[in-house]
Amino acid sequence: MVQAAKVLVVDDEPVVTKGCRRILGDAGYEVDTAATGQEGLSRAVAGDFDLVMTDLRLPDLSGMELVRALRAKRPETAIVIITGYGSVSNAVEAIRLGVSDYIEKPFTPEQITEAVGRAVGAPRDHKARIEADLVRQVLRRAGQDSTFGERLSTEGSRVLSGFALRCEAKAAIAGGDIAWIEKTVGELSPEERVWLRHRLEAETW
Repeated sequence: MVQAAKVLVVDDEPVVTKGCRRILGDAGYEVDTAATGQEGLSRAVAGDFDLVMTDLRLPDLSGMELVRALRAKRPETAIVIITGYGSVSNAVEAIRLGVSDYIEKPFTPEQITEAVGRAVGAPRDHKARIEADLVRQVLRRAGQDSTFGERLSTEGSRVLSGFALRCEAKAAIAGGDIAWIEKTVGELSPEERVWLRHRLEAETW
């Protein structure tokens, strides 16, 4: 399985960290938490996080101080600010420092997942599942639609230009690479193997 994006939530309110852990965990992210700015900064610098979400009001280090320190030590890490004390000046400074998003409490599960999705993209395992489903759809269509199947056999991956698939997936389908396909998307059903079987039999013949 493809590793999920890692998110660190820094907030001194247990209800917030627990809520974010549940919401983002259910959405497919790997979530860790910290209750203070210093703890959050230490974990963010030492760990390999894709995103840090931090409150502006923390018991020791302020959220903006954490952002500035993290930008200096881990400039590649995406940052989202969550706060109940939003202000225009903080928002402007956050944007200047390259913060991905700025959301205020109370927030909804959708606001959190959308902010994280914009910052680091949909969970990678979720993207992999979407591509696996699309590969299966293409193979079933090729087996059921003789015109589409024939074009795929004769024109190859060019027929798949309109499908949101990686080049590797398109090449594997067009080339009849069952080993790559099943390693990537899982075992195929008999219906999903129909066109692949015909293609390989024609090639052998």
